[in-house]
Amino acid sequence: MLVPGRHTAPPGARTTALDSPRRRQLVALAAMACAAVVLATTIATQASSADTAVHRPADPLRVLKGTTLAAGASTTVTLPSVPSGTTAAELHVSVKPSKTNATVRVCPGTASTCSNPRTVTAAGGFANGSVLVAPSSGKVTLTALDGAKVWADVRGWSLRSTKTDARDSRYLPVEPRRAGTVSLTSKKTRTVSLSGVPKNATGAVVRLTSAAGATATNIGACATGSSPTCNGTTFLNPSTSRAAQASGVVALGGDGSQVNLYATGGSAHVSIDIDGFYVAASTLPDGGLLAPASGSLDARVISPGSSSTLTLSPPSGATAVHLRVRVSGAWRETVVAACPGTSATARCRSTSLVTASSSAPTYGDAVIPLGGSGGKSVTLTNTAASVKVAPEVLGWVVGGKTVTVASTSATTSATTKATATATAKATATATAKATATATPKPTATATAKPTSSPSPTSSPRATTAPTTPAPSPSASTGTGGKPGPSNTGVPSGVSLKVHDGDLVIKEDGAVISGLDIRGFVDVRASNVTIKNSIIRGYKVSTGRSLVQNTNGAPLLIQDSELFAASPSYWIDGVRGANITMRRVDVHDVIDSVRITGDDVRVEASWLHDNLHYASAPYQEDGTHDDNIQIQRGSDIVITGNTIEGAYNAAIMYSPGLGVVSDVTVSGNWIDGGGCSVNIAEQGRGPIQGLVFSKNTFGLDTRVDRCAIISPSTTVPKVSSNYYEDGKTVAVRQGG
Repeated sequence: MLVPGRHTAPPGARTTALDSPRRRQLVALAAMACAAVVLATTIATQASSADTAVHRPADPLRVLKGTTLAAGASTTVTLPSVPSGTTAAELHVSVKPSKTNATVRVCPGTASTCSNPRTVTAAGGFANGSVLVAPSSGKVTLTALDGAKVWADVRGWSLRSTKTDARDSRYLPVEPRRAGTVSLTSKKTRTVSLSGVPKNATGAVVRLTSAAGATATNIGACATGSSPTCNGTTFLNPSTSRAAQASGVVALGGDGSQVNLYATGGSAHVSIDIDGFYVAASTLPDGGLLAPASGSLDARVISPGSSSTLTLSPPSGATAVHLRVRVSGAWRETVVAACPGTSATARCRSTSLVTASSSAPTYGDAVIPLGGSGGKSVTLTNTAASVKVAPEVLGWVVGGKTVTVASTSATTSATTKATATATAKATATATAKATATATPKPTATATAKPTSSPSPTSSPRATTAPTTPAPSPSASTGTGGKPGPSNTGVPSGVSLKVHDGDLVIKEDGAVISGLDIRGFVDVRASNVTIKNSIIRGYKVSTGRSLVQNTNGAPLLIQDSELFAASPSYWIDGVRGANITMRRVDVHDVIDSVRITGDDVRVEASWLHDNLHYASAPYQEDGTHDDNIQIQRGSDIVITGNTIEGAYNAAIMYSPGLGVVSDVTVSGNWIDGGGCSVNIAEQGRGPIQGLVFSKNTFGLDTRVDRCAIISPSTTVPKVSSNYYEDGKTVAVRQGG
């Protein structure tokens, strides 16, 4: 997890602990272009047995102030303090076109042209990109192919050395994730503590995306505690008219897991993706290496909510592909993600390879894990508008950790897939083979404090102690097995008709079926059925639920999928009372289900991958996202579901709206949260009639083995509840 900062922040700094429940069931090597070039450099020249090919992250240093170059003009930069043995300098280049578009070429030494030049292209506004270039006599030359103003910072070095430096590192893939979102204000340092940082990590590969509407003109990123601070360097230039995005390596500082973000000129709302870490080579001597290749694939148009699978021809031993895409033609902003295999999990869809703009073509590249049968496939997904995507293979990662992809769902039940086969096959020249090293997983050592509940004691007290493991739960009303992508959501083969805008249902007994609803549903009638449908909402700036049962009359939702197509801290899944949910797939919202009254039944459904934000207008300490939050009601049954991926709790009892009683939780697969089940009385006294039976609890909680936490005055009835490793669940008493 991302943990709160444990350091003394610089004056005026604000510390933010970001976290996200998105836990992809894959291991991805998704480094940005500069990281790929680092690996390519490692392959290009054979080192002696005494040499070590490494990357050394560094605090950013401005080496080229804003310089206006006419088309064809060049400027040569002398890099300061180039380490001995350097093979390449990592430059983060910022380009502002004099007109509409501009490309800047970076070459070694004083030459304005070179073979295999590194380029940064800006279309319709600023572009920020990291390139690796081999300095000649400590010099590099930047040439504007079109008129542009150019800046450059040094962020690290690739080198071979017989000497040992604690900062010299190798790239370690981790579970990539959308870490969260922070709000930046002008001339204020924001300290961010990253989660899952391996021991001896020196840098993190991050991607920053600023939302449209930013007033900030510059965002710097650097190690916490660095001197000088991020001010005066550039990682990303936000835009007022569209999303802006940049990737790069940021050195780690503070307690070893922290980075600083610094904005100038105004404010910005910035999302942070973590793609991997650089770890000291002394503790990570081996790693996958990138073999350069080339090959273009046919361009294709991907419709909104759809995907396109690339079937590639990788060399033997390849675990990932270095892929670049050019996207164009979108009528509005849309996000393209790249995921391993032939289908994409909701977790992977939440990341961004590139955010397409309606105003100009946009470029993005990354090293994507291979998946599918034989490890040959990568799937591109798209969110909000049809977009033309032109992919290109730049290389293959050979050796290192093999990517494992769990069974996943398609982008939506109505996904249309186009398969493209790469005809270009690269021959890998890498000879080094990495040892598969598992990414270290942090252990929660501090006592966590679940929302609205006292901190758990260090010695949990069991309410019941069965001695023999119970069989795994089963959903009696499902289509068989643990609820997941194959047996929840819209059944295969159902045709959907798009409904643009909100849907207000006022007719008693109405049946809504076979719709793809690009809006919100407000139910104001009795005995309404919603089935075989997708409900995805749209971008909002105030609190909404995808389905709101306004009048509290009987409502059935079954065989449907609910998610926020425009992810936001404003959007929940289902809210209300007198609701039955059956085989429903709910993801990418804050609270999956918010219960506000009696007679609710959630069965055979998959509640997963909740959104989490480090701060929100209504919650300074971050969103308290739960799979199910019970605020009032009795006669509530939660049975046969898969409930996972929320930051705060899988099931949160918070009787802020009224008395909660008679809640049965049985036969579920439950995981995640600080503690998976968090029971709070909130001044209303003991909660009566709580039953937990035959549930299987996972181990992915921030507090170790904290399946259920409850005040000592509330005593739930528990029986035959086990962890996934067969050990008996104990109720942990808080305060």
